[in-house]
Amino acid sequence: MDNDARVDDQSPADQLVVESGIKGFVYENRKPFKQVDFNRTYHYSKVKTRDASHVFVERCQKFSVIDFVITLFPILKWLPKYKWKTEFQLDVISGITVGILHIPQGLAYSSLGLVPPIVGIYMAFFPVLIYTMMGTSRHISMGTFSVICIMTSKPVLEYAITMDESSNSRNMLINNSFVKSDDLVGSTLSPVQVAAAVCLVVGLWQVLFGVLRFGSISVLMSEFLVSGFTTGAAFLVLTSQLKHIFGLKLPKRTGHFKTIHTYIDTISMIGDSNIYAIALAVTVVMINVTFNEFFKPIISRRCPVPVPVELLIIIGGSTLSLFLDLPNKYGVTVVGDIPTGFPEPTLPPLWLLPKLAVDGFLIALVAFSINISMASIFARRDNYDIDANQELLASGCGNLFASFFSCIPFCASLSRSSVQYSVGGKTQLASAVSCIFLTGVLLYVGPFFEPLPNSVLAGIIIVALLSMFYQVKEFWSACKQSKRDGFIWMTTFVSVIVFEIDVALIIGLTISVISLVIIGLTPSITILGRIPFTSVYLDLKRYQAETVPGILILQVAGAMNFANTEAIRVKILKLFHESIESQQNNKDVPIENVILDMSTVFYVDPSSSRNLISIHQELLDKGISLSLVSLKGDIFEILVKCDFFNIFPDCQLYPTIQDAISFLKKEDQFNIS
Repeated sequence: MDNDARVDDQSPADQLVVESGIKGFVYENRKPFKQVDFNRTYHYSKVKTRDASHVFVERCQKFSVIDFVITLFPILKWLPKYKWKTEFQLDVISGITVGILHIPQGLAYSSLGLVPPIVGIYMAFFPVLIYTMMGTSRHISMGTFSVICIMTSKPVLEYAITMDESSNSRNMLINNSFVKSDDLVGSTLSPVQVAAAVCLVVGLWQVLFGVLRFGSISVLMSEFLVSGFTTGAAFLVLTSQLKHIFGLKLPKRTGHFKTIHTYIDTISMIGDSNIYAIALAVTVVMINVTFNEFFKPIISRRCPVPVPVELLIIIGGSTLSLFLDLPNKYGVTVVGDIPTGFPEPTLPPLWLLPKLAVDGFLIALVAFSINISMASIFARRDNYDIDANQELLASGCGNLFASFFSCIPFCASLSRSSVQYSVGGKTQLASAVSCIFLTGVLLYVGPFFEPLPNSVLAGIIIVALLSMFYQVKEFWSACKQSKRDGFIWMTTFVSVIVFEIDVALIIGLTISVISLVIIGLTPSITILGRIPFTSVYLDLKRYQAETVPGILILQVAGAMNFANTEAIRVKILKLFHESIESQQNNKDVPIENVILDMSTVFYVDPSSSRNLISIHQELLDKGISLSLVSLKGDIFEILVKCDFFNIFPDCQLYPTIQDAISFLKKEDQFNIS
């Protein structure tokens, strides 16, 4: 009977432990400790930290040339283990398929960077060779990408000098303003020269980031910031194609509001549109959309290799233009001269590099963020690791090498990467196969695409942008999840359309950082209560917990620093006064002690230590004792360095909330109800 009675008197939590047969008990089977006694009993010791010199010496001792080379060129690690019998065939099929996709995308996207179409093919060859040897991702397809090309067009427009056909003087048009050519003797640059210089700067930035181990720099660009930025860039790309879609000779616009001015120019000149160019663009869009929506799903189930509809459209457009003589008879603009063979290595204009530092930094940041995002997607799918710092080095070295061969900065493409993965590509050997395939295009096939109408390429670009336009849906998703993220998305999106693309990125990054600072300035401080019959303390507003008579338990979450010291002090005292009023109204036991739970505080600076002393003294003047519990080791050591315990008594430190309550209430831990 006694045993039955004891079981019946137990709490639900205790009965659950007894009935389930779990060893242990809800309450800790130990006497309560103060922090000083706890540290002595369990032999607390300070963690020894190593200075930079010791770390450097250790790394030098462990340095191995062979390991360094293998780390720098990951291909040396996976190629000896390559399964030639099972994986090579898949990589060959994947490489040829992606190589075919490189042709239409390279020809189309290179025009976004205001460089000749053949540059897009160069970008699919030279930098990809380097990335194949140095990259850690097995599936991403590097080469042209619309956003990076459109970002490169800004410095190309700014520094590439073209003759103004409407002027009879020896003036040159730069950024919609005229300067005398005598002031620029020896500095006349072609778009390719400027683009190559941008490529060199981007490569230098990325190599620098990689050497300094800044692989985590991509965290500056949140998911919604990238989404808003790329969606806005998609509209810029569409705007840049209006002249080809309507067959108009629009004036070049630069600076802020250029997108708006371009639409105004298009509307004002719409009467001069070339109906044949419009017809070609519309036809290409309709064929592409119809194929993707209706025929592609059916064919993909029966044919493992995707049908290169874009390449077929380009071949058809070139053939049609050649036989109908579209440029001469119907005034349709075409791609024009496409040289064969490889370009000669040429040093970009080095004097221009300082002027491109900011543009190069932003392009390097965006390109790396896109690369690492796509690489992470495929790495998670196939359960392998990628090295962010090595990805920076691979991209940087690829850009440095490509800059000597008339290339613009390269980046991963989601569409090509998805195809490379879905077709069965296993390693970056697929990219090497793609490069071999494109060699034939560079040597022999290029001139075939010279009569290709620009409106055909514009149609291909529009269809490729549809997936980016669909990202508008992510704005509503962002708003539902967090109004802050929704605001970042929309602000970045609008900024890209209204301002220069680099200024828009800076605006987006600034707002993102400010939002993080604001979050840091508003720390979370909650009142805790005890779950009945346990030693678990949780948020009173979210759980059916009970207050401990005479004790106010507060939990501070986040970092405590100079920026939020006043906010923390005001909020703690506000909660204290509200609790005093509440217990007076309810005629509860007066509050005599305040416990501050520091278990979720991960940083404290000297200003915060002084703030805690100020709170302690202010409460002490009211006859209230302040206790700190659950101080992490590093937080405790920071407070020691700040001489915190010269004023705050260390006897008011406790390992847990339950220890503090046991001493403050002078109750036995096992009899708390």
